[in-house]
Amino acid sequence: MKKIIGAIFAFIGFAIIFVACGSETYADKLKKEEKTINRFIDTSGIKVINKYPETRVFKDKEYFKDPNTGIYIHVIDSGTKDKIKLGDYVTMRFYDTKMLQTNPDTLITNDIQGVTEFAYMYMDYGNTSSYLFSNTNYIYSLSSEYYMYYFLSPGCALPLEYNLGNQAQVSLIVPFSNGSYYQQSGSYEPIYFGRLKYTIVPDAK
Repeated sequence: MKKIIGAIFAFIGFAIIFVACGSETYADKLKKEEKTINRFIDTSGIKVINKYPETRVFKDKEYFKDPNTGIYIHVIDSGTKDKIKLGDYVTMRFYDTKMLQTNPDTLITNDIQGVTEFAYMYMDYGNTSSYLFSNTNYIYSLSSEYYMYYFLSPGCALPLEYNLGNQAQVSLIVPFSNGSYYQQSGSYEPIYFGRLKYTIVPDAK
């Protein structure tokens, strides 16, 4: 009987330890994400700057860290003189994108031959409700909804605050707190956009 009782208490003890180790708090997720981002920055040779360049020109591998959101921005091309304004309907294509914790070695793109009319992401710039896509009922592979659920985020809209033009291209590291619906409610991981391109759609409304 004593052996049975001892075994029960031992099992309970192991169960408590397992639950304690398996339950990850929000603070734990933030620490894990910070380590992931810092490791990616180090291995990629990225230089972080705390002030947006006055010339608006970024040096190679130079990223501005936005102090309010923790989003890292590198402008590859500022785009044309036709600036993206509030109310513009903007489509986005991304290249060389990585989920830095779950699939750090896999490159993802939504510029896919044969499905280009469906696979772009889009937003109504200035309408923050259009910066997230949460309706999983309409998600299917190689669709706009599929990519928007996983990648569309307030982080994608942030660079447009810096007076970028049509066809502008940026590179981003987006933490989950300002990330997509998937990032905020599922993976809790940062996403790296090697290149994100914005295109204004005229007379879209």
